[in-house]
Amino acid sequence: MRRIGGGRLLALIASVLATIGVLVFSGSSASVGTTRTSLMGPPCGQSTTRSLAATDGKVAERIYRDELGGPATGNDRHQVETYGPLLDALAEGNQSAIPEAVIALVYSGTHIVRLRVSQKGTLLADVGGPYIVAPTGGNLYDHGRLVGSYLLSVQDDRGFVGLETRLVSTPVVLYVGRKRLPVIGAVHADIAPLPPEAQIVLHGHPFQAYSFDAKAYPAGTLRITLLHPLVPPSTLSCGAVELAEIGRIGRAIWHRFMVDEAPISGFVTFTQRITGALTYVQSGAGEVAGSTQPGPSVIPTSGTVHFEGISYEVTSFAAASPTGPVRVYQLVAP
Repeated sequence: MRRIGGGRLLALIASVLATIGVLVFSGSSASVGTTRTSLMGPPCGQSTTRSLAATDGKVAERIYRDELGGPATGNDRHQVETYGPLLDALAEGNQSAIPEAVIALVYSGTHIVRLRVSQKGTLLADVGGPYIVAPTGGNLYDHGRLVGSYLLSVQDDRGFVGLETRLVSTPVVLYVGRKRLPVIGAVHADIAPLPPEAQIVLHGHPFQAYSFDAKAYPAGTLRITLLHPLVPPSTLSCGAVELAEIGRIGRAIWHRFMVDEAPISGFVTFTQRITGALTYVQSGAGEVAGSTQPGPSVIPTSGTVHFEGISYEVTSFAAASPTGPVRVYQLVAP
């Protein structure tokens, strides 16, 4: 186990342990209680923390990929590629109008947090925040003629850390090369970039680290490391531990959508994208929204459901919606 120093993590550790404790260790959740019979296997034991860290890490990777190529990013790319004032300024070589058009795009209510525009290899405008993740770009055409290129991002490092912390609740460290990024909400610890999986000791507390590479802005590699505090061995199978963690994250996403008064259909789409689980919301016997139309005719509150030739493990929870009580189901493929 690798030892490193620094960092103020006590509150984050308490938060992570509190949010995963009920689901994984107490067995008080109905969905987990019956999952033990449907996900037969030896106890996860000493692999419990590693299973939790891997589950959280995969969700964090999906959050990143969603920022890189999700619907919001596609919409913003289309807006940049069709923005008349920018295309006209590039076609006419109007050096003063190009930055004005870029500023207008960034502050027009889009999701764009940074946008840079170049022409023939020369950078003409660069507007946005300092620490950015998930850059994506393309070429700009005016009536079929190539007039420039662009690079944009819909998420900065602070926003990614905030989203990951709200939904996954695992401390994060960000590095570009060997330089730690001083991002609000990230762990402030001098920690060299880590391999994909490793155990470390930080500020006297043991963690299971899960790392993956992302794109830095405008180029290079951003190393994202999640630090999951070590937890007691679980008597559930590792599959059941992972299923419970997906359910916990689903609850966190539901809470955020309800606080933001966002549509339930959006919750379903987003939850499937970042957890990989088919998601359904039902009110009584009726379906409010679902990943597929139609969904399974009957979904148990826990256990196994067979749907379109695949056996899914089910985790679910009861929730309150603006129109009354509902139940949220997440179907996880093996």
